[in-house]
Amino acid sequence: ALPIPACVGSRAMDIKILPDGDGELTKEQKAEIAKGFNFVALSADGGRARKRKGLPMFVPKADVPRLLRGCGRAPGPEELKELLQDVPDQGIELEDFFALYEKASVAPLLNELELFEALKVLDLTRTDSMDPKNLKDILTAFGDRLTVADVDKVLEGLPRDGLGRVSCRLIARKLIKGPEEIPHV
Repeated sequence: ALPIPACVGSRAMDIKILPDGDGELTKEQKAEIAKGFNFVALSADGGRARKRKGLPMFVPKADVPRLLRGCGRAPGPEELKELLQDVPDQGIELEDFFALYEKASVAPLLNELELFEALKVLDLTRTDSMDPKNLKDILTAFGDRLTVADVDKVLEGLPRDGLGRVSCRLIARKLIKGPEEIPHV
C-alpha cells in the first residue's frame, strides 16, 4: 500500500472551499495538493520516466481514492463511484485532479468534535462511551452501511473500559483519521 504523506504531513489537511461564489481552490491549496499529487504520480509505474521525458504526470485511477483521502476527503462508496466515473482508465492529470477535488469538496466534512457530539447522542448511559455491539448494529444497519469487517477495523485496537465499552472520543478520532486502506472502485 502506497502511503500518501505529501498532502497530510503529520496531520490531515484542513482545506475548506468556501461558497464565495466560485468555489475554487486557492493558489496555496493547489500548491499543497500538488505536492501529494506529484508524490503519487512519481511513485506510479513509469512516473519517474514520464517526468524525465517531460511528459505530463498523472495519478493512476486506482490511486485516486487514496490521494483524495490523503488530501482530506473521504467520499462514500456511491460518491466515489460518481467521482471516478469521469477519470480515464490510465489516470488523471493535475489540473483535472483539482477539478475532481473541488467536486469532492462540495459535501462538508465532519470534524472530530462534531462526530464525537453525534456519537454521544447515541450513548444512552451518558458516559461518553459506547458498547461495541450497539455501535456495530448502528453502523451496519443505517445510512451508508458499513460491513461488519469495516466496523471491526474501526474498533480494532481501541481500549475498552471495565464494562467493555469504547470511548466515543476515540471512536470519533479513529473515524476522522480514516482507514489505512481505502477501497478502490
